[in-house]
Amino acid sequence: MALGINTNVASLTAQNQLGKSQNLSNQSLERLSSGLRINSAKDDAAGLAISTRFQSQISGLNVAQRNANDGISLAQTTEGALDEITNNLQRIRELSVQSANATNTASDRAALDAEVQQRIKEIDRISTQTAFNGLKVLDGTFGEQQFQVGANAGETIGIDLGAGTRSSAIGAIRTQEFTVDFSGTNAVANDSTLAFTVDGNAQTITFTGSEDSVDDLAATINDQLTEPAFASVVDGQLKIVSEKDLGAATYTAGGGTGTVLNNAAAANTATSSIESADVKTVGAANEMILRIDAAVTAVNSLRGDLGAVQNRFESTIANLGTSVENLSASNSRILDADFAAETANLAKSQVLQQAGISVLAQANARPQQVLSLLQ
Repeated sequence: MALGINTNVASLTAQNQLGKSQNLSNQSLERLSSGLRINSAKDDAAGLAISTRFQSQISGLNVAQRNANDGISLAQTTEGALDEITNNLQRIRELSVQSANATNTASDRAALDAEVQQRIKEIDRISTQTAFNGLKVLDGTFGEQQFQVGANAGETIGIDLGAGTRSSAIGAIRTQEFTVDFSGTNAVANDSTLAFTVDGNAQTITFTGSEDSVDDLAATINDQLTEPAFASVVDGQLKIVSEKDLGAATYTAGGGTGTVLNNAAAANTATSSIESADVKTVGAANEMILRIDAAVTAVNSLRGDLGAVQNRFESTIANLGTSVENLSASNSRILDADFAAETANLAKSQVLQQAGISVLAQANARPQQVLSLLQ
């Protein structure tokens, strides 16, 4: 190899290799100090893009877990209020059963009704004041709302609170009303029948012909009913009421003259709820019992739905936790530094640096050797 002064190729080579070992050392130090294998796009552009997507998913899943926990909290708040509403409904039913007893006077029933009305007002108070984070949940305004329980659009769980639990929204019953004509040509005589359905099941009432008042007609009907329904007399009018669907009634006369039943209202008409009901008469008390049964059924159904959705939220939270765990592990394999490998790389680069410095010193001394030829 020729000896020269202007260009020290050995020194340039040593400088180049020393720069490389310094870069490797700096890279290892950066990874060890940050704990990350990828600190910028130049380290691994594709890996950085994948890791960024993973981090977005992980962040979204963590928020979704909090959302699901909020859903559980809302459901628990609502169910607590429904439990107290159920207690009030049960008390109203007790008072209704007591009022329906024949030993009560009008003043007794008025006293019982006074508590009934206060209980109804309490149900309304609970329904209108129960709220979660400022959102009224039982006054009918909540309706159906969606809870975001995933990292992506459309991954939701719905809670439907329907029309709420105000007294105007629960306890509606079905009714079939009749006008009674005691001077008609089709008498309610022996073998006269009244046929209708309750919840799809046929009911046939056979009259004896001895019924000479609306109360007698109601008593005969109640004696023969086999489905959850009740015949009552309200303001002198005969009514058949039920919390179940009522089919249209058909009256078949047994001959002779006397009482005639004519449909006065379409079957299956939903009457007013417990809001305007009372227990001031035997008939009204029996109707209230049916209304309360319908109201309790509605509230229990709502509580059942809330219980089911709480279980679903809990399952979702567990699944989200598993997803976060798996995505975090995948992201770690891409993004995190391997300390064992990096400490080995750092030691290697430091040795190379020391060797490079020594070699560079020797290479820089070569021009001095050329001077010895000139002496």
